[in-house]
Amino acid sequence: MAPSSASSTLFSNPSLKLNCQSLLPTNSQVSLSSKLSICRNLSLLAHPRLTLQHRDYNATARHSRLAVVSSLDPKPTVLVAEKLGEAGLNFLRSYANVDCSYNLSPEELCTKISLCDALIVRSGTKVTREVFESSGGRLKVVGRAGVGIDNVDLGAATEHGCLVVNAPTANTVAAAEHGIALLAAMARNISQADASVKAG
Repeated sequence: MAPSSASSTLFSNPSLKLNCQSLLPTNSQVSLSSKLSICRNLSLLAHPRLTLQHRDYNATARHSRLAVVSSLDPKPTVLVAEKLGEAGLNFLRSYANVDCSYNLSPEELCTKISLCDALIVRSGTKVTREVFESSGGRLKVVGRAGVGIDNVDLGAATEHGCLVVNAPTANTVAAAEHGIALLAAMARNISQADASVKAG
């Protein structure tokens, strides 16, 4: 098989939607082994959601300029699995495609997660190992809208390269206000007065 024919066969990878042949130097002096090395390096850049367009590739391939162009919607998809404030959702919608799907069963969550780049939960949704495995590597961030992260399998998140974040000061003011309210209730016998009124 002639080198040019071999390169056409070896450098086309339909599964990655990347045709390396179109990105290679046109200089006939470049050896087949050099083309293979170039293609291998280019393949590392391939992603199911991205395509590469060749701009100017010299014979040594040291000064290539590649434009990475999104082949799909450039906005990430965020799955919001529990209710959040409308202000927070509007903020998210400025940067991402937001899918608000509440009260999902574990099976439904595993099905949806393969189409999402990020997941936001509160305390009611369990983000288990099965969820990370079902994402197929697409899930990159799990956001806990609250303090604790005990409902997220941190070991599985680490294994799958997924960042887990929370909001450690989210309820600081509310907790302080509640504490003051309890002190006032004790000082004024609010609980006893409430019971007395209800008893008539």
